[in-house]
Amino acid sequence: MLYNVKAGIIGLEDLGRQFAHLINDHVKNLNLIAACGRSQNELLFAKNDLSLEYVYSDEKSLFENHDIDVVFVCSQAHLRPHQAIQAIEAGKHVYIISPTALNVEDAKAVFKAADSKPSQRVMVSSKVRFTPLFQLLKQTVESQAIGKIRHITVDSDLIQSLNQQYDKPTGSLFLDSTLNEIELCLWLIDKPFNSVNVKVNGDTLICQAESNNNTTLDLILQPQFSKKESYFSIYGDKGHITLSNNNERSFYLINNEGDKSEVSIKDNLKFVYAEYLQLHHFVEVIMGKQKFTSKLSNSVSTMELALAFEKSKVLGEPIVLI
Repeated sequence: MLYNVKAGIIGLEDLGRQFAHLINDHVKNLNLIAACGRSQNELLFAKNDLSLEYVYSDEKSLFENHDIDVVFVCSQAHLRPHQAIQAIEAGKHVYIISPTALNVEDAKAVFKAADSKPSQRVMVSSKVRFTPLFQLLKQTVESQAIGKIRHITVDSDLIQSLNQQYDKPTGSLFLDSTLNEIELCLWLIDKPFNSVNVKVNGDTLICQAESNNNTTLDLILQPQFSKKESYFSIYGDKGHITLSNNNERSFYLINNEGDKSEVSIKDNLKFVYAEYLQLHHFVEVIMGKQKFTSKLSNSVSTMELALAFEKSKVLGEPIVLI
């Protein structure tokens, strides 16, 4: 069993710097000792600001460093799949920033590489699954408090993550703006969507999807606007749930009789910062203290749906997912 996890990071632009500081300053038993950057600014940041033991200008040297247990892939999205696969093949645990790639084929290649190394842990960043309020939301839905989910409405400003704030644009509006909300919906209904259709109404994109058990989704995307408050509503056959992004500790449950109750996370839960909670969990998994429950297939499914929405918008017609 490891007692101290030694890490290397690839990519020290704005997003990578945020994760480097998070690792260095807050995550117990995780020791950042190495970095790889492609620019002079990245290399100087690694040497002068982080004071790392190993600083490389090529990924291969980092992967061949036997002192490193885990590699954090924080480079630009088009570089991530190849670098993640190289790190996996070099025997490292790997943490990859979402999106894993710019297309489904490359994301599946990462999944295949990880699947071939079952003793190594490969995880994709997820704001959704490590947010305590969303975990409580998942438990409430699974308790059948609102019965079978029939419809979900959400807009793309609901969830803001470090990825969205600091990552460079991928060139895909849907990969940049909708992955968190799509992941949340897929996680809650636990069923794939089999058809999508994007309707354009001025500056508003209405992204509709339907599952094979007739659960429907309306995801509203307004790229020209930034909302201060966004809502997430889940409608079931026994009631509905409403959640606001301005409240990170509770949501409202309303039954069909109109009775309204507030559902809250525990008062003694002090840490609600999802990026920290996920990194802490990842380290605990590597050290053998927690079970590994993350599935790379979840991130692939999320990307598939986002890119299906994009295809529907471009073609101006519904898309059937197989």
